Amino acid sequence: MGERLRKREKIAAYFRVDKDLVIVFLLVAIIGFVFFFVPNQRAFLNFFYLPVIAGAFFFGKRYATLSATASVLIVTLMSLTHPDKFLAVSQDPMSKWLDISTWGGFLVITGYCIGHLYEKKERALREIKKTYRGIVEMLSLIIDSIDKETQSHSNRVSTIAVMIAQAMKCQEQEVENIRVAALLHDLGKLGVSNEVLQKIGKLTKEEREHIKTHTTRGAEIMKPLGGNVVQILPYIIYHHEQFDGTGYHKLVGNGIPLGARIIAVADVYDALMSDRPYRKGVSPTEAREHINANSNKYFDPEVVEAFMSIIPQVESLALHRL
Repeated sequence: MGERLRKREKIAAYFRVDKDLVIVFLLVAIIGFVFFFVPNQRAFLNFFYLPVIAGAFFFGKRYATLSATASVLIVTLMSLTHPDKFLAVSQDPMSKWLDISTWGGFLVITGYCIGHLYEKKERALREIKKTYRGIVEMLSLIIDSIDKETQSHSNRVSTIAVMIAQAMKCQEQEVENIRVAALLHDLGKLGVSNEVLQKIGKLTKEEREHIKTHTTRGAEIMKPLGGNVVQILPYIIYHHEQFDGTGYHKLVGNGIPLGARIIAVADVYDALMSDRPYRKGVSPTEAREHINANSNKYFDPEVVEAFMSIIPQVESLALHRL
């Protein structure tokens, strides 16, 4: 049974349509169609560089080489089937084939070279992303090591936040930004003393203000990394904002970045179930009821609605930690 399934998958993969290649070939076909009707076809030959360069820049050297080859075949076929039309400028057959050979050679070489550079750039970009993800994962482990009572909290918050973002149909890049910001939302606690974090009794006003600075301190730690990190800083800074404006920075409603509103729900839900020095964690049901009861007060009602729509998956995740 397994062998039969593998054979079916191989056959399906063989006949699967490569949509990117179809797009490139459509561009070649369109230019080829226009090429057939223009009076000065030699001058129009350079327009075939457009799909070749587009294929190389967006998809790599394979697509560029294939589109260049298809372009050469189209022009060769037209010059064979309609020689008088192609020879509108000169009646010398040798000149015609020299033009096609020179142009076709440059077309293929151009596509291959640009495609090669594109693939080289993509490999370098993948390495940068891999390094970036490694740094993020390492930092999240460091964050969780601060407090043994809440180990893996950041990972769980990140998982829940991603589920909420996907339920809200956020774009792929936005989901990734929320995932990373959720992993690092407590990074600023590295600057908060263990005495304050582990304190059993009530915090003083100064201690509360000290803990509040962890949101901006986390952003300050990340800011020097630059690049895409800048996009997630508002999510880290404002993840303790409340929808009614009573949060750390007093932002209200949609004035709070969406990523921060999503992380706020995920963070509070998981935090409520975590044992703390001053209280025991609550059950998943109680945590969910708290989130739902404070919709439009502490939490964005749209985010809460999305959270409630995925509650079976979220509570399944919560049960695994018990």
